[in-house]
Amino acid sequence: MKKLFKVFLTVILSALISHTAMADFKKTKIAVLDFQTQGEKFETDDMGKIVAEWLITDLVKEGRFDVIERRLLEKILQEQKLGVSGVIDSESIAKLGKVLGAKIVVTGSVMKLRQFIEVNARLINVENASIIAAEKVKSESAMKLERLVTEMAEKIISDFPLEGYVVERAENNAVTIDLGRLAGARGGKRFIVFKEGKAIKHPKTGEILDIERIEVGEIEIRSVKEKTATGVILREAAGQKIEYGNMVRSLTEATTISEPYWPEEKTGTPAAPATSPQSAGQFNTGEEYYLFTTIHTAKNLSTWENRTDIPAIHAGEKVVLTKLDRHYAKFTWQGREYTFIYHLAKTPNAIMLSKFLTRDDPNPAISGIPDDIKTAVAQGEAKVGMTKWQLLYSKGVPIVAGNRKTFDMNLEEILIANSWVYLQGRMDKLYINFSGDKVTEVRD
Repeated sequence: MKKLFKVFLTVILSALISHTAMADFKKTKIAVLDFQTQGEKFETDDMGKIVAEWLITDLVKEGRFDVIERRLLEKILQEQKLGVSGVIDSESIAKLGKVLGAKIVVTGSVMKLRQFIEVNARLINVENASIIAAEKVKSESAMKLERLVTEMAEKIISDFPLEGYVVERAENNAVTIDLGRLAGARGGKRFIVFKEGKAIKHPKTGEILDIERIEVGEIEIRSVKEKTATGVILREAAGQKIEYGNMVRSLTEATTISEPYWPEEKTGTPAAPATSPQSAGQFNTGEEYYLFTTIHTAKNLSTWENRTDIPAIHAGEKVVLTKLDRHYAKFTWQGREYTFIYHLAKTPNAIMLSKFLTRDDPNPAISGIPDDIKTAVAQGEAKVGMTKWQLLYSKGVPIVAGNRKTFDMNLEEILIANSWVYLQGRMDKLYINFSGDKVTEVRD
């Protein structure tokens, strides 16, 4: 009877927590004003408006923001005799917030000076007109402005992490959280799992200033329903276990690869990093290799997904392998050390590394490419008429070949496929189709 009552109580509590969390969840209401243009003249006088539209599109895609509709915003601003751009004084912001019901106003500028482009944004709390965040992205090359705006959207999204609860842990270690499609949860999104610890109090007043957060582990979402999402456990902290009632907080793209980690073995003992000497098939630390295919890095980190909108180290560059582990490798290039992470691939690292590193110099083959294709390769572009190998030199290994993710595929298997997909942003993909060995279609 006690056991039955315990089960019943667990079910009731689960329903209450899930219902309460969903009831409390509300999308953040945001108004995005036209960006001011600065510096050299843009191709169109409406560039500030276009940048705002691009930013709105990226924020709406995320699913967790209630963005004020453009025409309504313009109508109300005209009625209130406020400008569409540059409304940053406290009186105007307070007035705007009362009329629109928005909690956050995004305003900013885009500056062009020769090849230099910079986008600035400020997130303003309409309740007190304070700037709660200021974000900046810039490029010293002819990077597409739209791509910079997408980077800006990612920064803004990271200022509003999703938070919820674990509502179920199944026997197969699947974890369900109370954040679903309506809240902006997406497949592939990762969450830190934590629990509350002791209260942090002021020594004089006794006021509770904060609550300690104890990290329990990390999960990645695999499937999403309207109000819930189910994922897999990527890791659990030593001595901790992810369980019902734990809290979750979404990670940004940048933080998900910030530190390598070692999942627990089936025995529950954390796996340790490899020790020297290290080798993986034909790969050994301390030895020189050429990049067989282009690899993309951000903040000295790269992953097997090889996201193509971040800076590239091109095929043919010489590197030195400095560390090998089951879940990541380190190499140096031009005096700097980089970490290549493939822990989610769950494939032997020799298979993974063989797609990126080689002892044979590929530069003679690259130098023999026709000049028009060679220019595209140097700029990391995909172009109709390229061969599959030329595309590997240009953009690197795709995330999908055929209908299969490439983490456990070797290059021969990838080269057989007649369609490739590249990840070129958090959500954006580039689709390549081939006829035989030649690219016949390139589309976003």
